[in-house]
Amino acid sequence: MGLGRAYASILFADKPWVGALFILATLWFPNTGLAGLLAAVTGMMVASLLKFRHLESGLHVYNSLLVGLALGAYYQLDVYLAVLIILGAVLAVFVTVAMSDMLWRLGKLPVLSLPFVLVALTVTLAAHSYGTLSRYLLPLAPHDTFIAPWVDQFFTALGSAFFIPHPMAGLLLFMGVLLTSRYLALLAVAGFTFGFTTYAFLSGSPHPDLVAWNGFNFILVAMVLGGVFSVPSRASFILAMVGSVLAALLTAATETLMLVYGLPAMAVPFLMTTMTILLALTHRPASSSLQLLLHRPDLPEKSAERARLSIARQGEYGSIALAAPFYGTWSVYQGFHGAHTHQVPWQYAFDFYIVEGGQSYRTDGVHLDDYYCFGLPVLSPVSGYVVQALHTLPDNQPGQVDADHNWGNYVLIRMNNGLYALLAHVMQHSVLVSVGSYVYAGQQLAQCGSSGRSPQPHLHMHVQSSETLGSPTQPFHLSAVLYQAEHTNDAAFTLFARPKEGERVSFAKMDAALMNSLSMGVGKAWHYDVHINGVSHQRRLHVDITLLGELRWCSDSGAHAVFTQDGGVLAYDERNDVVDVFFDAWLLALGLTPFNEGALHWQDQPSVHLFPKTWLQSLSIGLFLPLGGGLNSHYQRQWSNGGWVQQGEHRLSLPWQQQRYATTSATIRAHTGCEVLVLKSAACDIHANLLEISQQADEGIPAWHVAVSKNN
Repeated sequence: MGLGRAYASILFADKPWVGALFILATLWFPNTGLAGLLAAVTGMMVASLLKFRHLESGLHVYNSLLVGLALGAYYQLDVYLAVLIILGAVLAVFVTVAMSDMLWRLGKLPVLSLPFVLVALTVTLAAHSYGTLSRYLLPLAPHDTFIAPWVDQFFTALGSAFFIPHPMAGLLLFMGVLLTSRYLALLAVAGFTFGFTTYAFLSGSPHPDLVAWNGFNFILVAMVLGGVFSVPSRASFILAMVGSVLAALLTAATETLMLVYGLPAMAVPFLMTTMTILLALTHRPASSSLQLLLHRPDLPEKSAERARLSIARQGEYGSIALAAPFYGTWSVYQGFHGAHTHQVPWQYAFDFYIVEGGQSYRTDGVHLDDYYCFGLPVLSPVSGYVVQALHTLPDNQPGQVDADHNWGNYVLIRMNNGLYALLAHVMQHSVLVSVGSYVYAGQQLAQCGSSGRSPQPHLHMHVQSSETLGSPTQPFHLSAVLYQAEHTNDAAFTLFARPKEGERVSFAKMDAALMNSLSMGVGKAWHYDVHINGVSHQRRLHVDITLLGELRWCSDSGAHAVFTQDGGVLAYDERNDVVDVFFDAWLLALGLTPFNEGALHWQDQPSVHLFPKTWLQSLSIGLFLPLGGGLNSHYQRQWSNGGWVQQGEHRLSLPWQQQRYATTSATIRAHTGCEVLVLKSAACDIHANLLEISQQADEGIPAWHVAVSKNN
């Protein structure tokens, strides 16, 4: 499993079976393939014995693998070379671990194949002084046309990424990429086209062997910049093509320099181009048109779906959902990019206060107690750990400020996503939590005050990037609130609110019973009797937690989706690719569920892949929506017959096809959760009844199960 993943990760695939296909491709030249296999096994054993982190990624192994492939491409595999390969593989593991940490600290840069290049150059130079090694005459690509001249050049160049410059090997590699991600395959072809055209223009008439050995640099640059470390978009595609052109320039320069020492260019142009561009882009302001994913590289289809759903639910990619930090209705005194103090790098922030009759105070506003918001509860907008708090500064009299203590008294909370929420200017001696304590969304933290740079009582809130007080702010929004635009009298429920100056936001009271009913505790399971088109199945859904702390809703089929319960909303995303129509029906019905009281209406855009489809619709989605897309889903919920009934209508629109509909209905009851689930569509009908709920035993947590009445 780990070995296959290591081979696959060289071309950014994530399936071990793709790695098995890549192993087969390397064995096209057995001397090279077996040398690489020896190095990969050595690297995997060393990394496992030393218990280095992130073994499942294949990071430690693929650099060792590349070292072995490089040596096997130039020297005959024998006992002497085997010893050198083992030593190089061990060195590659240590260099990978050390450089991964260094580059992340430098600018959150990926290590990629930099350890391989450093170790390969080292051992290759060392090998020049060894008289015991025999040169291996690597078979070159056939001069006869394999498919077509340009196609042969592309496949041969791709094969050279594994030191197998043969179109057949490249074809096997391309098949693995294509089956993993069609978008990565497109980037590979486009990147080679732009890079080769530039390389040919600069070289006049490039030698075919140079293209065969070095052309993979154009391919890898395009795949990394346009599909792995950025969200797919027009801007990222252009960036990928520019990167391929620059890689061609660096390839021409690098091969000239390296040939002086009898060394190949290897991946040097790819690394120089990629790391330079990525490091430069980390110093630019956040942009909605070009989103980097240095913290979470992934396949482009997954990144595109994550970004699409984030924009649909949050209005902006990467925006953080926060709950309202107060009770009642408050107005925005200063919003994002506010004219007074909300400027770069603190441009993403809200100042809240209460306004009645056009003013924020009663009587003459001379005393702090005259202000409507002074002394009112300040609530935590998120769940997390308190990392800093201050409560000793006095509150300013109206019109006065404490310029020496900008934030005044405050509470700083570290959220589960690694960012920090700041509540500032709170009342002296009102902070109720201590550093190190865990707080929940909606828990009272303090009282609204006027400490610090605060000419009148108000509450400041922002999300910042680090624990350092006053570090740069990050975009966020208020979730599940009642929003009232300026000059209007009606407040509407919304899952996304980013109010402007003068607009009002009201705390939408949570329904504690509903929240408890849909509480997704780790180890808890729901057992259903499911009928799909009249065929009965016994199914089990349960909750687990990943090593990264992500909560997952899992099916007994192997299907799963990540979910969050922050901001007064239960929200699911990141569905894996295991087919399970019942699991998809559950996600369609309850995939975005606010916990607010009362009858509600809301909208969502869940993935088209959740929609129950015919084979023709599945084919159409594959052709016309290669990066996925969203449904138009409308929900409403009301109390009926002792439970909450949540109904949804989901529309699928595809080119050349009539719009398709599916309806869902989920009956939620106190203490048990979703007891009845119904989905109706042209493709299938699903009816599920809850049989029992259970809890898996854990340290300090007893096992239990509760049967549910079948009269549901």
